[in-house]
Amino acid sequence: MKLIAKDEQTSEGRARTATKAKKASPKAEAPLKPKKFDPSKKGDASKKVVKKSGEAGKPMVDVARNYLREVVVELKKVVWPSRKETLGSTAVILAIVGLTGIFLGLVDLLLSRLLHFMVH
Repeated sequence: MKLIAKDEQTSEGRARTATKAKKASPKAEAPLKPKKFDPSKKGDASKKVVKKSGEAGKPMVDVARNYLREVVVELKKVVWPSRKETLGSTAVILAIVGLTGIFLGLVDLLLSRLLHFMVH
């Protein structure tokens, strides 16, 4: 005979009990393991095409020409900044580099004088 607490007699208690039963199932507790890579079981996409001895590969000129065509296509997709944007960005970078140089120079001077004072 099973004893049931007052809280579990309500519909809310029954819902909690059902949820606990679901969580307790061994299938839900087992963590999903990532599949291990097995080189012996390669898919069709990973198989290399074996050329026959009579077939010749593409000449290097065709490969280079194709590469340059692809480069031109990709460069057309680039959004180039205007001259004004480029000059503004360059000015900001130069100012930050200058301020950082001055700051590091002052810190170096301060630390070198402090070290010189401690040694002498």
